[in-house]
Amino acid sequence: MTNKELVELVEQLRAENEQLRDDVRAAQSAQTLQISTDEPDAETPAPKAPRRGRGRARTVAAVALVVIGLVLAPVALVGSWAKTQLVDTDTFVATFAPLAADPAVKAFVVTEVMGVIDEQIDFEASTSEVFDAIAALDIPPSAKAALVALKVPAARGLQSLATTVVTGFVDSEAFENIWQQALRLSHQQLVAALTSDPGSAISISGSGELAIQLGPVIEAVKTALVDQGLGFAEAIPTVDAEIVVAQSASFSQLTLLYGLAVSIGQWLPLVALVFLAAGVLVAKRRVVTLFWTSLVFGLVMTVVGIALRVGNVITVSSLAAYVPIDAAGAIYDAVTSLISSTLVAMAVLGFTVALISWVLGPWRPAPALRSVFGDGAARLRAFGDTRGIGTGAFGRFLGRQRLLVQIVIGLGAAAIILFVRPISTGLIVWTAVVAVVLLLLVEVLQRPVATIDLDDPADLDEVSEHPAAPTPEAVAAEPVASTDNMELRG
Repeated sequence: MTNKELVELVEQLRAENEQLRDDVRAAQSAQTLQISTDEPDAETPAPKAPRRGRGRARTVAAVALVVIGLVLAPVALVGSWAKTQLVDTDTFVATFAPLAADPAVKAFVVTEVMGVIDEQIDFEASTSEVFDAIAALDIPPSAKAALVALKVPAARGLQSLATTVVTGFVDSEAFENIWQQALRLSHQQLVAALTSDPGSAISISGSGELAIQLGPVIEAVKTALVDQGLGFAEAIPTVDAEIVVAQSASFSQLTLLYGLAVSIGQWLPLVALVFLAAGVLVAKRRVVTLFWTSLVFGLVMTVVGIALRVGNVITVSSLAAYVPIDAAGAIYDAVTSLISSTLVAMAVLGFTVALISWVLGPWRPAPALRSVFGDGAARLRAFGDTRGIGTGAFGRFLGRQRLLVQIVIGLGAAAIILFVRPISTGLIVWTAVVAVVLLLLVEVLQRPVATIDLDDPADLDEVSEHPAAPTPEAVAAEPVASTDNMELRG
């Protein structure tokens, strides 16, 4: 073609291009005018209303489920503790057995045992009989006067000797064994009383007094006194003595509470957990709901723990008429030791989940932290690639199944917390730490499709076998057609 023909062709293409541009502008203007001038369709908003209604319904349902779960949580915790203490004799003995080593409880037991011995044996009368028998012999008057003067000191000395023997026995390992036997017998008798067993040796009186049987301890002390050569101990009869450890009008309702604890103590924690989990799953913003649910759960457990400590003051004051304050405090601490440790563990669990959900949530600076970690993981993978170090097929598997692996890790941590007993703060903390470390390792070791090396034949085979949709970054990187492209195509 000649130059003139080329110039004419270029001019023709430019004219066609201008015409195409005018047509595009006209079409856009007409469309904009149509949108602005058309009357609104009465049927158009109809589909949106149900969505808003469904959204509100989901929110209300989520809030209701979470509130019910939070209300049931402390009740379930107390019910589970009551069921364990009331039904499991071994757990009951393990709870109260350490009291045998508490100095305040030992002193209380010595006082109670000596009180029973004093009621059964008149030390002054016993020594008077001995001294009177000696005085009846043909002895000088001065010796008789001396015997009369020695009656009271001898009686007190004999009583002191008995107290020393009792104290020595209470401080021995044999007492701890007897104490455990007494606890086991008392618990069995308590269960018998709560189940209305007519053969029960422990009872809850109409005034609400709860007592522990002291008979085994007195019998063992009697044997120890006889072994020490104190023959008068043979006069101690077999008695059904008991220590009143608590008094409350609410004890009269223990039979009903026992039945409730046995019936629902095992299932109520699971019911509460189901309500909480359902509330989070129903919510539209699950991470946000999980954060607030776990945070409030931790606060509820903290409040219950504070109430338990306040109950210490009230309970010890109510027991002061029967048990010394220091011994009552030791008994209360032993009774509540298991539930106290569980409350602390549950509070730690709630705050730990709240922290994790905050990191995964939309609150600042959580997104920035996640971005920094993601960039760091990407740089670490790139550094490994430059050194010929990579995770290969395992990393590609993690990249494809990352969500599934994260769910498995979460379910494993939840199973440990739910089924491992006894639960403790250390168990929860270490479980959370291990789960977080595993999740971080998955993020570092996984190999996203976007980072696959196209020069690696293995990676190319992986892409061909498992094609993936283009990532947003890839879409954004694609060139966008413009009028200049239209000119070239024209």
